[in-house]
Amino acid sequence: MQNVKSSLIKSIGYNQLTEQLSVVLLNTPNTVFNYSGVSRTTANKFTSAESKGQYFNKHIRGNFPTSKSVL
Repeated sequence: MQNVKSSLIKSIGYNQLTEQLSVVLLNTPNTVFNYSGVSRTTANKFTSAESKGQYFNKHIRGNFPTSKSVL
């Protein structure tokens, strides 16, 4: 997991072998949201987006199977 500069997102992690994107939001810092089936291209665009929150809300949230885990 890598901390990022965002008003919505605390940290992002990506496992390219399993295509799982992990996101920790600032308002739920003890919960990891895991998104399955996220391509490497999408993950790279997300991590390099100027506004990670906008990219997350438009392209990630609600668009992939999601599970939660506790830190």
